[in-house]
Amino acid sequence: MFSDNIIIALKNIRERKTRVFLTLLGIAIGIMAIVSLMSIGEGMEVAITQELSSLSDTILVSIGINVEGAAPTGGGLDFSNMNYLTDRDIGGIQRVQGIKDISPILSSSGLIKYNNEFKGTSLVGLDPANIKAIFGIDSLGLENGEFLKQGDQNKCLIGHNIAHEYFDSEITVGSRIKINDQLFFVSGIYKEEGMGFSTQTDDSIHLTEHDFVKLTGQRNISAAIIRVYDVNDVELIADEVEMIINTNHGEDDIASVVTMSSILDSIKSVLSIIQTVLLAIAAIALLVASIGIMNTMLTSVMERTHEIGVMKAIGARNSDVMSIFLFEGMFISLLGGVSGIVIGVVGAQGFVMATAQSVGPGLQPVFTVFSIVLGITVAVFVGMISSFYPAWKAAKMSPIEAVRYE
Repeated sequence: MFSDNIIIALKNIRERKTRVFLTLLGIAIGIMAIVSLMSIGEGMEVAITQELSSLSDTILVSIGINVEGAAPTGGGLDFSNMNYLTDRDIGGIQRVQGIKDISPILSSSGLIKYNNEFKGTSLVGLDPANIKAIFGIDSLGLENGEFLKQGDQNKCLIGHNIAHEYFDSEITVGSRIKINDQLFFVSGIYKEEGMGFSTQTDDSIHLTEHDFVKLTGQRNISAAIIRVYDVNDVELIADEVEMIINTNHGEDDIASVVTMSSILDSIKSVLSIIQTVLLAIAAIALLVASIGIMNTMLTSVMERTHEIGVMKAIGARNSDVMSIFLFEGMFISLLGGVSGIVIGVVGAQGFVMATAQSVGPGLQPVFTVFSIVLGITVAVFVGMISSFYPAWKAAKMSPIEAVRYE
């Protein structure tokens, strides 16, 4: 009898194809949202982990207000109230066991001239090797051009805002600009970064250390990039570096020491929150779909009242009637779940292709067995719960009244 109940449920589904299709479409949309959002979220986490893994041996240390976090004045940054790392700080850091090398980041304000227009900006001097290592990851990177190389002179990298917003005409790669009345060629333009990252580049000009000192005559060290031999010692070394700088300056919290692993943990936490919110929105779609299933099953029960009465009259038990409608709802949900997974896979791939220009080619959706199984399980569970009341209502019908129903 169990197999007969399944056959009857499938027969009823085939007889009501249009209604079933519209019902399972709601389930498919909800499951599509879950699968696609989970896969894109997993893909973002993998892409960010891959990008930052190459910097896992890196520590960024600064003091007071970071050059990239200083309050803007006009088009540039205000360096008048900034604190800087001292030679004593650099010497103390160099004596820490396990440090491979330390590269200072020099900073100052400057005046940029382009097409007879002047704007204030921030100047940053770095070792060319560190420029590419820190700013070359896909989430930052260059919009156009190439990074500075060892031996480059009178070349610079400019931020997105400087290139596209500071002047009436845009600056392009190869353009000639004057910085503090000295001629420089634009080697590359950074991607737009926006707010929220400690290495913001939008309003900065990056120079080699040699050009920076020659241009400004200053050696203000706003930050330093530290590399360690063993990535397992990064956190311990970071704590020791922070203690040295705080002791040198006589303050408890003046040093800011950031490791790439801590940045990665923060990014993962943010991604987790975003993904949870998006999945909650997808759950609303499933709730609406479950109401649709319940409505469809209640309509089916009403239409088949006479049929239910006949089945009971010839010996069908309440459990048999109930199982028929439960199976029917579960099969509709299962079809919707499978359809949703297929659409979700295609949709996630399409989303990545459509946004490849803005987010870069590094992002690829990651489809896990867990997300697939979760999609199927949720679909079947929703179908079963939504069909329970209509099935119970059908099972409790009086066979005599049901047979007489027209």
